[in-house]
Amino acid sequence: MAYEEKTDWLPDDPINEDDVNRWEKGIKDAHTDLAAHKNDMNNPHKTTKAQIGLGNVDNVQQAAKKDFDQHNQDQNRHVTIADKDKWDAGQLFKLTEDNGLAKYRSGADFNTVTDTGLYYMSSVTTALNAPVNNNGYLFVHNYGTYAYQEYTSYSSSDSTSSGRRKFMRNKVSGSDSWTSWRELESVEGSQAKVDVHANKKDIHVTKNDKDKWDGAQLSKITNDVGGVAFAVNEGEDMLQAIINRGRGMGTFYANGKAVNSPSAASTRGFYQMTSQTEDGKGQYGWVYAMDYRNNVFTNYWDGNTVGWQGWKKLETETASQEKADKALSDAKAFVQANFTNQALIILTGTDAIQDARISGESYPIGLTFIDIGQGNTTGYPLQFGFVKNEKYSNYRFTQYFYGTNNDSRNYANSPEVWIRKWQDTGWTKWEKISGFAHANVSVSGVQYLKQIDHTKIAFNRKIKDSHDAFDTKNNRFVAPNDGMYLVTVGLYMINYAFYTNFHLKLYRNGKEYKTLDHYRGYFDNGKEMNVGLNGTATVPMNKGDYVEIFCYCNYGGDETIKRGITDKNGVYNFFDIQEIGGLNYPDV
Repeated sequence: MAYEEKTDWLPDDPINEDDVNRWEKGIKDAHTDLAAHKNDMNNPHKTTKAQIGLGNVDNVQQAAKKDFDQHNQDQNRHVTIADKDKWDAGQLFKLTEDNGLAKYRSGADFNTVTDTGLYYMSSVTTALNAPVNNNGYLFVHNYGTYAYQEYTSYSSSDSTSSGRRKFMRNKVSGSDSWTSWRELESVEGSQAKVDVHANKKDIHVTKNDKDKWDGAQLSKITNDVGGVAFAVNEGEDMLQAIINRGRGMGTFYANGKAVNSPSAASTRGFYQMTSQTEDGKGQYGWVYAMDYRNNVFTNYWDGNTVGWQGWKKLETETASQEKADKALSDAKAFVQANFTNQALIILTGTDAIQDARISGESYPIGLTFIDIGQGNTTGYPLQFGFVKNEKYSNYRFTQYFYGTNNDSRNYANSPEVWIRKWQDTGWTKWEKISGFAHANVSVSGVQYLKQIDHTKIAFNRKIKDSHDAFDTKNNRFVAPNDGMYLVTVGLYMINYAFYTNFHLKLYRNGKEYKTLDHYRGYFDNGKEMNVGLNGTATVPMNKGDYVEIFCYCNYGGDETIKRGITDKNGVYNFFDIQEIGGLNYPDV
C-alpha cells in the first residue's frame, strides 16, 4: 500500500500509534526504492550520450570474451613462466664492458671488487690493497663461498720479462678476509733462477770435495757393508780388543764365551777411546754393551790409574718401574702398619699422663690425645673426659680438656671445653672456653617482705638450668666452676602510695655484694601503686660460690597493709644467671 501523507495537522492534534507506524512504513519504502534504483544498470532514466557530453564518441564494437581468451592463450606472442625463470637465473652482471673490453676502474679498493669479471685497473698507485703499484688487469671469480683474484701488472721499468708480473689471492669458505697476495713465477723467471743456482759452485759438492771427505774417516765405525767394526770370538778378551784398537770409536760383537764379556749371552755394543798411548793403544774411553736378553751394561777405561772400572748394569724402564712400584707398596704397608693416626697421636699405657699436676716438659712434642679416666681428681676441670696436647716446645705448649662428666651422671655440661698453658713457671689456671652455664628462675606465688629489714626472695620455679646449678630449696645459684657470671634480676612489687623505700640487692656467699636497684618516694593518697625493681651485675665466682637476691623494705602509712612480691610470671619476676667467662681473675 502506497504511503498516504497527512497535511492538515493542527497544533493540538494528538499523535497516535497509527501515525508513527505510517511514518516508519513510508521511510522504509523510500529506502527500498532508492536501493533498487542504485542497483539498476539498465539506464532507467534513458540518458543519451549527448546529454552527458559524449556525442562525438564513436560506437566501436568490443571484442568478444572468447576472442580475448584466445589471444591470452597465444604462446607465440606471450612469455611463459619457464622462460622467465630461466632468464632470471641468467647473467645478472657483465663480465666485460658492452664492447667486450675489460671494465675500467681507477684508484679502486681491491678488497671491494668482488663481482666476477675482467677489470682494467689504472692509477694503482692510488688504489688500496693492490699487490704492486702498477697498472694492470684484474680477473675476479666469486663462487659465493669462495672468491679468487688474479692480477697482472704492467710496467716498463719492471725487471721481469716484458715488464709483466702476476699475483693471486683468495678467500676461503666462511672467511671475511683475503689471503696475502702471492706472486706467480713465469717460466722464464723460474728457469733463470734455476740457472743461477746451478752456477753457484760454493754450495754444490765437487768431485775433489767428495774425495777429500771420503778420505777423512781414519777409523771405521762399521765395516764396509754396514755391520760391526770387529768381532770378538770365544776365548778372546773383549775389553782388551777394544783397547788395542786405539783412539777412535766403533761397534763390536762378542759371543757369550768371550773373556770379560758383561753377560753370558752374546752382546753387541759401541765404544769410544778419546786418546791413545805411544804404542797406539787406547788410554781413556768407555764402552756400551747390550745382550740379546735386553740387558744393558757400561764400563769405563782409565789406562793411567784403575784400568777398567767394572761393568755396571743399567736398569730398563720396566725393571725400574717394577722396583719403584715394589718400594712404594712396601712403604705404604709399613706406614699403614706403623703410622696410623691412632698410633701417632693417641697415648696409651705408660705413655698416657693421667696426673694433671705433671710438668708440661714431660709431654712429647706434637699433637697427642690422652683419655682421662672416671673419678680423676688430680686437677682437671672435670673428673671424666680426654685431653688434647698441642706442644711445639717446652715454652709453647697448650692443653685442652674436653669433658663428658659421666661420673656425676649429669650430661648437661658434657660439651664443656677448657684450656690452660704451660709456662716456665708452671701451669696456668684452667679457663673455660665452651659449654657455659645458664639459669632462668622465677617465683611461684606472692611473697610479703619484712618491714625495715632484708628479706631473701624465694625464687623457686626453674625455667632453664643448663648445669642444674640453681638450688630451689635455698633459692640460690651455685657456681659449677670458676668464672665470670652475669646476673640480671627483676621484681614486680606490691605497694601503696605512702612513703616507700626499696633496695634490690645481690648477695654473694651470704654477704651483700652489689645493689642492683633503689626506689624511694613520698606519696600521700594511699592508693595501690605497683613498683618495678630491675638490675644487672657481673659477679666473679669460684666453683661452689653462690649468689642470692634480697630486698630491703621500709614504708609509711598503715603498717597492716603489707608490701611484697607479686605472683606474676617470669616476664616480671626473674632471676637470670649467664656464665660469660671461664676464669675468675684475681682482684687487683
